[in-house]
Amino acid sequence: MKPWRFLAPNMLGFTWRTLSQALVDKLKGAPSRPVQVAAYVAEHAERGNPASVLATIDRFAREVRWLMNIGPDKGPLVQEMAGRLPTGARILELGAYCGYSSIMMSNTFGDAASITSIEVDADAVDSCRRNVEVAGLSNRITFIHGPSSKVLETLDAQPFDLVFLDHWKDLYKRDLEIIENRGLLKQGSIVVADNVGDVFNPAEYLTYVRECGHYDTENREATIEYTNAPDAVEISVYKGR
Repeated sequence: MKPWRFLAPNMLGFTWRTLSQALVDKLKGAPSRPVQVAAYVAEHAERGNPASVLATIDRFAREVRWLMNIGPDKGPLVQEMAGRLPTGARILELGAYCGYSSIMMSNTFGDAASITSIEVDADAVDSCRRNVEVAGLSNRITFIHGPSSKVLETLDAQPFDLVFLDHWKDLYKRDLEIIENRGLLKQGSIVVADNVGDVFNPAEYLTYVRECGHYDTENREATIEYTNAPDAVEISVYKGR
């Protein structure tokens, strides 16, 4: 990531908003952002209604505190994959945060799809489980707490149909190579990487998927969640080695 890009003229409003919100939370001794989201969802969302949970999280992100989940503007780029996945698709997510993308994918891909989501932050894992329970999707989504590299080494070597990367951007390449080496991809598996625009700029990852010869890849322009700031999503189809 290139922190100086957050001082670009088109990013100043976003930067000021997020820094001021973080400062206010720190001064108040507020709980972490995922914990705040879970409490908000429990109070405002309709139980058993995934769309209501997503809309409630969106409202929190716009009206209360900014969130770094994929959001409703980039979400459709992931939802597009529904027509390219088999019934009963296996999905792997790296970076769960508050469970937004897991809920969105499960609601889109149907009750036969299963999602395994890895998250390093304990508060986030708890928030995810609470939000998914409100959405009524707990039987479809499994959250695993721990560092991505270590958890990936423990997964059964059964390929996933879709991998969604949305954790620390400097880990994208390392973790994708672990996924490949462990046989967690098959020919036709789709890898979707969020936040690959100039602000976050995971250049090592983008060079790898574009030049290693293992993928057919495309870059889709987008915006950073809940802002008008430019971003992008990389969609890569695994060809095998």
